[in-house]
Amino acid sequence: MVDPPHRAAVVASLAETLIRAVALGDEEAAGVVHEAIGRLLALPAVPERQARSRR
Repeated sequence: MVDPPHRAAVVASLAETLIRAVALGDEEAAGVVHEAIGRLLALPAVPERQARSRR
C-alpha cells in the first residue's frame, strides 16, 4: 500500500491530465483517467504508523 500523501500526489497529477483531456475534447482519454482516479480513491490507505516505518 502507498501512504496517503503519495497517493494524493498521483491523484492530483491525474486530475490535471483529466482537465487537459476534457479541454482537448478527448472523451475516451477523460473516461480512462476518470476511472483511474476512482479506482485509486477506492483503495485503502496505509495507516500513518505503517507509512512512517516504511521510510
